[in-house]
Amino acid sequence: MRNERQFLANLEHPNIARLYDGGTTGDGVPYLVMEYIDGVRIDTYCDLNRLTIDQRLRLFQTICAAVHYAHQNLIIHRDIKATNILVTKDGTPKLLDFGIAKLSDAEGTATDGLTREGAVIMTPANGAPEQVLGNNVTTATDVYGLGLLLYSLLSGFRAYETDNRSPGEIALLICEAERTSPSRRLLQKKKDAVEDRNSLALQELEQIAADRSTSLERLQRRLRGDLDNIVLNALRKEPARRYRSANAFADDIGRYLHSMPIVARTDSWRYRAGKFISRHFAAVSAAVLVVFMLGAFTVVLSVQNRNIAKERDTAREVIQFLEEIFMAHDPSRARGVDVTAEEILAEGAERIQSNLGDRPEIQSALMGTIGRVYFNLGEYRPSEEMLEQALQLRKSAYGESDPDVAAIQNDLAEVLIRRGEYGRATELLQKSLAVNQRRNDGTSPLVAENLFNLADVYLATGKLDDAESAVRSSIAIFTQVRDQFGFELAEATNALARILQVRGDLDQTEVLLREAIEILSTAEGPDHPNMAFYLQNLGVLQRSKGDLQAAEETLHLAIEATRRILGDQHDLLAVTLVDQGMLLHIKGDFDGAERVIGQAIELGAQIHGPRHPREGLHKTILGMVLHDKSDLLGAEAALRDALSIYDEQLDENHQYIASALTELGAVLNSAGRAAEARPLLERAMRIRRQDYPPEHVLVVATEVEYGDTLARLGRFEEAEPLLLNGVAALGSRADRRLARATEALNRFRNLKEIAEAAATN
Repeated sequence: MRNERQFLANLEHPNIARLYDGGTTGDGVPYLVMEYIDGVRIDTYCDLNRLTIDQRLRLFQTICAAVHYAHQNLIIHRDIKATNILVTKDGTPKLLDFGIAKLSDAEGTATDGLTREGAVIMTPANGAPEQVLGNNVTTATDVYGLGLLLYSLLSGFRAYETDNRSPGEIALLICEAERTSPSRRLLQKKKDAVEDRNSLALQELEQIAADRSTSLERLQRRLRGDLDNIVLNALRKEPARRYRSANAFADDIGRYLHSMPIVARTDSWRYRAGKFISRHFAAVSAAVLVVFMLGAFTVVLSVQNRNIAKERDTAREVIQFLEEIFMAHDPSRARGVDVTAEEILAEGAERIQSNLGDRPEIQSALMGTIGRVYFNLGEYRPSEEMLEQALQLRKSAYGESDPDVAAIQNDLAEVLIRRGEYGRATELLQKSLAVNQRRNDGTSPLVAENLFNLADVYLATGKLDDAESAVRSSIAIFTQVRDQFGFELAEATNALARILQVRGDLDQTEVLLREAIEILSTAEGPDHPNMAFYLQNLGVLQRSKGDLQAAEETLHLAIEATRRILGDQHDLLAVTLVDQGMLLHIKGDFDGAERVIGQAIELGAQIHGPRHPREGLHKTILGMVLHDKSDLLGAEAALRDALSIYDEQLDENHQYIASALTELGAVLNSAGRAAEARPLLERAMRIRRQDYPPEHVLVVATEVEYGDTLARLGRFEEAEPLLLNGVAALGSRADRRLARATEALNRFRNLKEIAEAAATN
């Protein structure tokens, strides 16, 4: 029981039953408090709902994803079977019972758990050969269990008939008996029933087919071939010859569902030939090498020459094209006219669009490059335009499954995230992820990058569970290739810290931030640009924890690091100055906060120009400071300027706009202009509710300001629930939002008393 509690405490997945608590009663009986699953076992659910083969396969893929998640957290279930998987009324499967689970090492081999030395703990009929033999238990054991489950979900029968057999007979059956494919099992059952004239057995077979919304003959044909191979591949006696992971198992099913070639193959002459070669490797290798080299040398050389020539010609065209762009601004031609890098970039983009229409591969590559440059400059609109065109060109030339298409989709999604277009960003990232998982078995750095960006989307839209799951999966992949991707691992660790900070787990956030700093320092050295960024994050965290002295010291270090590493004209310096200003705001030094944030706005205008979205954000923060300073005219001007920038640069439903509208509504309330505040706050609430759940702090804070507006307008019945809910929801946050909610509730009560007194008189 302690073992299961420890395992489940580390698992948080929508398809794994949650553990809420555990302990021991007064008389020494251990107990677990777990999520109540109102559902039925998976095979019963499938039959009751007459799920088709495709529907069963998709449901099974969800189970594979849950098992893969457990494996990523170094946990092996060891007892996957229908009774340990319940499906709720809405069709959500839940994996249960980690009572005999084991921890595994990085290679997936069990290292710790309930099992004592020499003991074999399992459900006998569901045991894998290595479990029966007492050999090492690995993630391949769970793949075998998944294979047994899929066998029964597809065919209605267990892979091995173990009824009325002794444990020794079952062990011999599992370890030695030849595997029978699902389609052959159905064929044999039908043949036996016909020969025995067993009408009841025939009826049972027809019922199995009916439960799958088909006929027996069609079911046999459907299972024959690829599905047989997929199941039998998972049930190989040798663990190393099964699917490499639960995710690979699910991917092969996905290939089948999409009518693509599958990875699994039946035993054939190729396999037997492979065994022969392994026994006589030296002799066979020498003979094959001679024949192969003679036959392949000419073909390979010809293909390589064609590819080299093509790449050479492409490179020459790219170089010539770039030379034309830059030579156009040679001093001898420019005649004294100064040309900026942005102007050269814009001209390059225009020439690419107009001059390379007959070379889509070059055009798409250069468009992608310029799109990424625009992104790094913070110019998101032209970046989106270039990447969108690059994507369409690449898709037209090479199709949806091209790896470069997936790369452009990932880049374009990053731009859309910055522009607040989360729906399209999610769609692109999921397409890119599908391609990268299919081509790389779900474990490549490209997959990790997709997951990292998906976590960014989920965090921005308040889906914290999805965000945490995605970034933890990203960390698991980057950890495996840490030597080559230390920077990316640090970034993912920092992202997880941000998510936990939003959750309110500030202590663990600090641990992760310091870990990210250590990883980055080891991988890239102490003077990497992101070191200043992480220090800035740490300072903001310390401010959130109320440790203002530590926050002040850390932000000072962040500013020093930014100036030393990035110089005095970098965007991060402006951001960190704003954070320093927010700290002064909290400490009540409004003049100091206004001065520092003003410096940041001036610096940002020098770097990006005065109409950059970041300038709008900083002016929104300045508006809050001026509001609390009682400079209502200055606050209103700053906030309206921010909104005008957002209207030019961002989608109309971006959350930055909601933030500025919320604060402007609050300023107008303070100025006695509640009627003007009302439509602004109603728009802000619509934007908030599009991306966040009702209980999210940003939704609640905006509703509080709207409740204050209603109270000032005398609409007390509408205002009261908003203000009461706001104070209750923000009660754990000793910050400006709680102070404003409390102040608004007190004002509501006073106004209501005055109104009621006036009514009685």
